[in-house]
Amino acid sequence: MLRTFALALSFLTILRVPLVPARLASPTELAASFVFFPLVGVILGGIWVLLAFAWKLVLTPALIAVLLTLTMALLTRGLHLDGLADLADGVGGGYTPEKRLTIMKDSRIGTFGATALILVLALKVSALYPLLQTGQWRALLLVPILSRLGMVWGAYRSVYPRPEGGLGKAFCEQLHVGHLLAATTLGAVAVVLVAPLAGAVLLIALSGCVGLLRILAQRWLGGITGDVLGALNEIAEALLLTVA
Repeated sequence: MLRTFALALSFLTILRVPLVPARLASPTELAASFVFFPLVGVILGGIWVLLAFAWKLVLTPALIAVLLTLTMALLTRGLHLDGLADLADGVGGGYTPEKRLTIMKDSRIGTFGATALILVLALKVSALYPLLQTGQWRALLLVPILSRLGMVWGAYRSVYPRPEGGLGKAFCEQLHVGHLLAATTLGAVAVVLVAPLAGAVLLIALSGCVGLLRILAQRWLGGITGDVLGALNEIAEALLLTVA
């Protein structure tokens, strides 16, 4: 179990579990790591809250909002932001699923990708600002948890559209109902412990976000890729911060 959690932590962030050596993971292990995605969100949300408390002593809410957004990008290596940019470039630059998937494999960021990044990052900063002004620390903790739960929901029973395979293939094909229920339970426990009523609203918003993006990804690409899951995390995070 510790090995699986370490895999989730190292995949989603720059953080590592001490004394757990890194090694190549099997597709089954990769899928099992989804169970701990919400727990990784607890760590990221906790870091957000601690930094916000420390910085509020010397910085303005506007500057803290910018720094928290930057911190999350650094902690996650920009992994999900890269997925968002790739998806935007593919959808904006291609007219068939095959062409879009080809564009998404290009490591360069195009106009659509850059625009999507600017919009999402700006939305996060603008949504964080009032939360910091009013001291809604529970939202800072919950949102990273639920956005990562959204990736689990997005991957479950999805079709991987690339015939040549890819990292997302293991997630989509090996993820089973046990992983889904375990991850959802962790997310639900977090909601109950942190903010039951507000968390329930966020869960409803998350469900709509995941459902809509799954429908659009099926139409645009023929299924769900790793980039789509990364984009889902970023879009859900921005949406939930706004709703909170």
